[in-house]
Amino acid sequence: MPAGFAAAGLPVHELPIHDTGLAEAKILARTLKQLETDVLIAEKPRDVRLGALASLVRRFALAYRYTVNRAVPPRDPVMRLAYRRVRLTIFSTRSGEADVLRLAPFMGRPPHRVIYEGVDVKVFQPDEGSGRAFRERYGFADRPLLLAAGAVEWEKRYDWMLEALARLQPAAPTLVIRGSGSLAAEIRAQAERLRLEVRFLGFLSPAELAAAYNAATCLVHTGDVETFGLAVAEAMACGRPVVAVASGAVPEVLGGGGVLAPRDDPAAFARVLAELLADPERRAALGATGRRRAVELFSLERLGREYSEALETLRG
Repeated sequence: MPAGFAAAGLPVHELPIHDTGLAEAKILARTLKQLETDVLIAEKPRDVRLGALASLVRRFALAYRYTVNRAVPPRDPVMRLAYRRVRLTIFSTRSGEADVLRLAPFMGRPPHRVIYEGVDVKVFQPDEGSGRAFRERYGFADRPLLLAAGAVEWEKRYDWMLEALARLQPAAPTLVIRGSGSLAAEIRAQAERLRLEVRFLGFLSPAELAAAYNAATCLVHTGDVETFGLAVAEAMACGRPVVAVASGAVPEVLGGGGVLAPRDDPAAFARVLAELLADPERRAALGATGRRRAVELFSLERLGREYSEALETLRG
């Protein structure tokens, strides 16, 4: 992560912090003073606890950007106590905001607002040429191609996805997975057992990923605890239709840019996917709708403007 910021020309200060004790809080407070920082945005529960402790040493505004992919938000006694120092909570979707505040009402005490994630809609945009080149490079020709983007971990439910795709045999389309993770070997073995063609491409640069989206017939997404679903927004920005499960924040992000199936019904997922693969006109219409929605709601310009407005309220 620091290398990525540095490559983009952004200054990076990496702190030697590996715990949430008083010593680490003093390091954080001292660094914030040196940088003349008056707002700290925490993205993990651990960082909220550390930031709350540091705020006792030096005065600054603590904001929490909620990005935790889990069914139940952190609500232990230490987190509840630390939250007394939080002055603003930022959620990625309205549905996520409602779910979290229902399960952890204490997080609703400070002001809170929704700011959608951002996608570079100039990088992630419809581009038939890059899609064709991607297919040629990997030997996919003109056959139907499904793309799944995300770490190969339990929360993405790749095992569930393969079980759904197996229902399309003997003509199941090729699945391309952009990502890696601890379950890669297990998913490979499952694909072999089910006689599915699955290609793992690992990490792709933003330009390569945009080409992959453009090469795909559609994006498939089966994670059910998403706080946003960035891959869904990126695919939409590229004009690709999406087939996903109706769970987490994905339905709110997707809008009319794709189709949804119940989170616990692989047969229904396979059915709606097959229907979409057989209907190029509908795919084109969904893709166009998704592109318009992505440009309107998920652009980086909109993201920067809304964060500036939110953080300006903390400067008092």
